[in-house]
Amino acid sequence: MAKASKGQAFKESVSDTALAFAINVPLGFLIIEFANWIGIVSTTQTENIQLVILQNIVFTTVAIIRKTYVRVWFENKRLKRLTNT
Repeated sequence: MAKASKGQAFKESVSDTALAFAINVPLGFLIIEFANWIGIVSTTQTENIQLVILQNIVFTTVAIIRKTYVRVWFENKRLKRLTNT
């Protein structure tokens, strides 16, 4: 029985997460700016940039790892189902 390729799953995960990253960076700035505006946090522009960078590094790393293993799991499940029928 063939196994799902972790390399292919990783490539797919990185591609999908890159798209999400392009959406999340501006969204992160908007959220922090909104939080400043309503008084939840009070940060400088430099701190805003640092927070968005940190937030996106953490979320991107977790997303790539999570997506890779979820993709491999589902693909292995699909392959197992195909070989059992």
